[in-house]
Amino acid sequence: MSDDPAVLTAPHPAPWGLLGSITWAAAGIVAWFMAQFAVVLVYMAWIGPDADMKKLATNGFLLALATILAGPIWVGVMALAARWRGWSAGDYLALSMPKRGEVLVGIACLAPLLIAFDFLGLALGRDVVPPFMRDSYISAQASGALILFFIAVVVVGPVAEEVAFRGFLFRGLSETWLGVAGTLAITSALWAAMHIQYDYIITVQIFVIGLVLGWLRWASGSTLLTIILHVMTNLAATVQAAIKVDWLS
Repeated sequence: MSDDPAVLTAPHPAPWGLLGSITWAAAGIVAWFMAQFAVVLVYMAWIGPDADMKKLATNGFLLALATILAGPIWVGVMALAARWRGWSAGDYLALSMPKRGEVLVGIACLAPLLIAFDFLGLALGRDVVPPFMRDSYISAQASGALILFFIAVVVVGPVAEEVAFRGFLFRGLSETWLGVAGTLAITSALWAAMHIQYDYIITVQIFVIGLVLGWLRWASGSTLLTIILHVMTNLAATVQAAIKVDWLS
């Protein structure tokens, strides 16, 4: 390793700009979607004419399999974009280990918010567990795919989404005229819009959670922090679904 201060302090190349960030992000989403679509096609061919199209959207096994296979492809495209720009994937995507205090602050920010959303739902006469989550859990349980379901929902999904939105897009867009505030709004809106399986109330909640995660990403400089918090959030939601289905039904 060189001891030359000029080498040790050499700045990274500029990140992808507005157009480049959007183009690469779109490429990642297209690759992710096409991978999921391919899994669905193979599954339908395997099932044959007995496939129930209406139940595919909440087929826990299919959702888990598609997520687990497509997620790494999405992450791979984001890593490729980083490398192509002359960065290491870890640096560009801010995959640095957060401090213990940052994790605790993140939990302190998110936990009250999630609890408030649950109480708001109950006050509006809504179930704490969304129908999509409940039906998918029941389907995964019936097909013996609960382990795959947990891996997909609690690990793979959060990692892929955080790398794409709080990692890649945040890095590029925050350096443009959008700034941090504009980037938080846009990445949170795009992230929420991807969750088409939920109604508008939950979509708004996801947008707010995205703002909090984005702020924590900016404040800490770590996407690993938001990955950890996203994993915890999805774990709590999955445990709620399990309690609803297995104990309260």
